[in-house]
Parts: sequence; structure tokens; C-alpha cells
Amino acid sequence: MDFNKLEFFHIGVPVKKDQITDKSKYATLYKMYTQDGINSLGLHIQYHAFDEGSSLDKRIRENIHIAFKVKDIQEALKGHEIVMPLYEPFKGYRCAMILVNDVLIELVETSLSEEQICNDDETLNNGILYKNEK
Repeated sequence: MDFNKLEFFHIGVPVKKDQITDKSKYATLYKMYTQDGINSLGLHIQYHAFDEGSSLDKRIRENIHIAFKVKDIQEALKGHEIVMPLYEPFKGYRCAMILVNDVLIELVETSLSEEQICNDDETLNNGILYKNEK
């Protein structure tokens, strides 16, 4: 896999819960809040806050990650330490997280648009991640 040819998707930034607004989405599966934003450079940022007892790896809960789109996620995962196993949070979107040189990299395989992934309730509720949203 040539990681120099990946398409940037977002930067994931862990924050404290009081930094998340009511515009966030809540994933009961991981006890995780996600709020999408755009930084001053126009890059997509996902702010994540976690409730006590989140099952996600501590490194994910405490460190920034960078997400890239890939065409073949199975191929991209080969030979890397997997921090978050491959899963499909909602139909048409598969992701996993690896560790490369002490940097968390989220790999995303999807044909969905960014609008569908971030804002389309029909898409987001068609899976396991936001199914039991509070």
C-alpha cells in the first residue's frame, strides 16, 4: 500500500466533554461523542469526547488521529498494528485504526459523500454506531 497516495479525510481530536455542544452525535457503542468542524485551514476536524467506560483503546481516547480514505481497506491493514479492528459503523462505510510510527491512522473505505457521513440521519442511523443515540 502506497500511503503517499491516500486521500485526507479528517483529523480526530480528543477533547473534554464540556467542549462538545448539543450538535454532537453520541455513539452508545463506544460511549463517544463526535462533533464535526472545520479548522482555519478548511480541514475537516472531528472532536471526540468519551464517557467513563468507553471500550475504545486508551490511545484513541487520548491522542489525535489522522483519517484517510483508502480503496481497499483489507490491503491497507496488512502488516500494521491494529488499534481499532475493522468494522462497518453504518452501511457503506468501513473503518479501522492502525498505529504507524507511533501515530494513529484511521483508514476509511467508503463511497458515501462527506455530507452523508456527517449530516444524513438516514445514513447514520443505518448501522450500529448511532443506532441507540441518546
